[in-house]
Amino acid sequence: MIRGLTVLALALCVLMPMAAEAQDMGKAPMVRKRITWRSDRSELRPSLGWTLNDRYFHNFIVSAGYDYHLLDWLSVGGSAGWAFPIKTGLAKNIEEENSMEGFHFPIPATHLGLLADVHLGFAYGGKAMFWGRQAISYDFHLTAGVGVLQVRWNSEASSRLANEEPAAGMKLSPKIGIGMRVFFDRGFALTLDLVDHMAAMHSAAEVSEDLRVYTFPKEENWLNNIAAMVGFSIMMPYETTHEE
Repeated sequence: MIRGLTVLALALCVLMPMAAEAQDMGKAPMVRKRITWRSDRSELRPSLGWTLNDRYFHNFIVSAGYDYHLLDWLSVGGSAGWAFPIKTGLAKNIEEENSMEGFHFPIPATHLGLLADVHLGFAYGGKAMFWGRQAISYDFHLTAGVGVLQVRWNSEASSRLANEEPAAGMKLSPKIGIGMRVFFDRGFALTLDLVDHMAAMHSAAEVSEDLRVYTFPKEENWLNNIAAMVGFSIMMPYETTHEE
């Protein structure tokens, strides 16, 4: 009898705190809620970039974009930018080798100007812990769309081009890219992207034997204008929603 009462008392000592804790937890807010970082939010994104696979002109790109996130994983938007040409080391060497006293040989090549597109975005988010205490939210995203890019002829060589029209102008440009966001807080994020602006275009002209007349072939080639972009996202509204 005494042994049975002892066991019952011990059981009550264990179960009563557990019941009280369960009751308190029932009143506590859900801890499984997570922030929907993108859903129903607008994103403004200024960015800078640099084309990577250029033979004669690198293109330093200044751009701005807008995206509206329909869902946490789906967005629609557009971007526009301008590329500033910078000669590569190869282009400078070719110019030096073909120039002489009283004659300057400008590189017979093209570079980019205006870039604009509309696109869809697909994102998959996650969270990482740093130093066991700091949680950082991030996402990986894929961008696919279509737009235009402007092909511009080297202005230094314009007077020597026999058929300028086929070389320059606006070109249809499919666009695809991959990248990631790293959120500093609910309203700001760092973005890193690798984007390909594809287009049927000329990259360089044919040169006459006397090096004084440049001619672009009639047929254009599909080229990949791959750019590395670094940007800063401003998410609006600042406050975000939660989901279970």
